[in-house]
Amino acid sequence: MPVLAACFSLVFLTTVEAGQVTIKGSHLCCAACQTRAEKALDGLKGVSKPTVDRNAKVITFIATDAKTVGIGIASLAKSGFHGKATHNKKPVAFPASGAKKGTRADTILLHGVHLCCDACVVGAQLAVQNVKGLKSIEIDREERTIRLIGTLISQSEAIAAINRGGFFARIRPPKKK
Repeated sequence: MPVLAACFSLVFLTTVEAGQVTIKGSHLCCAACQTRAEKALDGLKGVSKPTVDRNAKVITFIATDAKTVGIGIASLAKSGFHGKATHNKKPVAFPASGAKKGTRADTILLHGVHLCCDACVVGAQLAVQNVKGLKSIEIDREERTIRLIGTLISQSEAIAAINRGGFFARIRPPKKK
């Protein structure tokens, strides 16, 4: 009987952490966005049933445990996707962007942004265009970067704006001369 109880406990603990992960509000404007999001989850150990609903702007998958939730979210972030993520209806954080609260600069370089098509470029531009202190935006689809140029632009405000647009980005520190 103790062995049976131990097996039941092990199965119960595993299933408690397993569950659906939902990311709402991701930028999914075209078939290429959808394919890229699907590829980000494809083949990840412990991830199953990935779905991408372009119309609803929702990505979902089933994760076997909490660690796998993080792996799936990190893979989507690496592919440039962001959104409001939940696991079994509990909030899940995306990886850190490198933005330092209170840090301001005249030039901020966001990298790793999903920019597969012109609509992604427009979406990213619209997402950041109202960041305080911004004077111009340079977007490089091939490099997957957005350069914000202005006066005392807040790193955290820039990241918050691009995230609200459904894009994930990291702050790239300026190159040392």
